[in-house]
Amino acid sequence: MCAIGQVIGSALVAILLTGSVAAQDSALETRVGEKGFESPSASLAQMDWLVGQWRGEGIGGAPAMESWLPPMGGTMVGTFVQETETGEIMFTEHLYMMEEEGSLVLKLKHFNADLTGWEEKDDMLTFRLVGIEECAAYFNALTLRCADPERPGEGLVAAVRMKSEGHGVKELIFRFRPPFTPKYISYGCDGTTIEINDCLAGIRQRAEEREELYFETAMGEAGFSDTGESELHSLMRASQAAAQQHREKECYAVYEQWKEGTIRNAMSLRCSIRLIDQRTHTIWRNWLTYQDTSAPILPEPGPSM
Repeated sequence: MCAIGQVIGSALVAILLTGSVAAQDSALETRVGEKGFESPSASLAQMDWLVGQWRGEGIGGAPAMESWLPPMGGTMVGTFVQETETGEIMFTEHLYMMEEEGSLVLKLKHFNADLTGWEEKDDMLTFRLVGIEECAAYFNALTLRCADPERPGEGLVAAVRMKSEGHGVKELIFRFRPPFTPKYISYGCDGTTIEINDCLAGIRQRAEEREELYFETAMGEAGFSDTGESELHSLMRASQAAAQQHREKECYAVYEQWKEGTIRNAMSLRCSIRLIDQRTHTIWRNWLTYQDTSAPILPEPGPSM
């Protein structure tokens, strides 16, 4: 087993064998059951929000991906891939989530990049269900939940609890997003042409307000010199102005393409919303996140609605 495997594997096994390692803390993503706990009733039908491919950042900020297939034969099959900083495979996980005794259990095995296993041939890690919510499953020391319960499909949080020295608790937290954005988003705007345009205009305004909030927060996090704004601030403002100028020209071109049709305004507004959201996410990624697994300064922005 590689070094990282020894650390993660031994820490997980320690928790799974000893049960509760600390009192439940609402600031933690994971939960642990008391010794001899009973799992709540649950079925795979409650996990449909998990199906799909999810991409984000894992250990050390390197890319990671988690994928889940729909249930087949009473089992959901999942895979997890952790890359290195240079884009190579660090390790993978093969996961089975299945119904067992009226509840759910998650079983997994780790593999190195050369497909040699961390666990012994017939061994695996088993996580029993501690609690379940509409868009979250809390297994013993392992959590899978929607980033935003009101918007399933826009983000996934996966966390695993590690046993650390003393009485402290350490977690590995992975924040995923869908890897691809649909080319066309309706944004839930229906009705007449005027109603659709008004709806999209309102969404664009909310998108712009969020973009401004994220940008100003990023500027504040960049710090100030004794004389006011630093060179970094000047570069950030120039970048923001360039992004806004590009957005204006790009979406005017879209308007020009559709100028003979009644959907010209709607197409231009959708263009603006999409590019604003992309810019907001770029601001978030560059300035409002950390290289380790610390929670971001502001939540990861999803599509405006």
